[in-house]
Amino acid sequence: MELPANGDVDDSPARLAALAEDAVRALALRTSGPVDGDVLASPGEMYEVLGSMKLLVDHLARCVPELATWLEQCLWCGRVGGRDPEVYGATAESIFEVTSALARAHRLGVGLSRELQAAQAASTDLVVSE
Repeated sequence: MELPANGDVDDSPARLAALAEDAVRALALRTSGPVDGDVLASPGEMYEVLGSMKLLVDHLARCVPELATWLEQCLWCGRVGGRDPEVYGATAESIFEVTSALARAHRLGVGLSRELQAAQAASTDLVVSE
């Protein structure tokens, strides 16, 4: 997904997520090349990529609880569900499942960020020896 040529940027959350997905897919394609291919220019570039990936995961993990909070607020203010107790109960149960999954995703994101930071720190020796 590319930005519009006329300078009008759709910065809706769905559009921003799609742009991030495109960037990560391009990175995955680039790094899945053969070892003797043009995957990375140097260990220094790998260090930079790991740092950027860590920040990406940090920001993603920070968004996840906000999505859960937004969804819960929608339930409380009546934007989802309705007044029928059966519908409200089913909606509340679905929202609980979504927010539980988002909480697990947040924990996994924090762990992934820690591991990317550890990989970046360990790659410092590779950068020095270039």
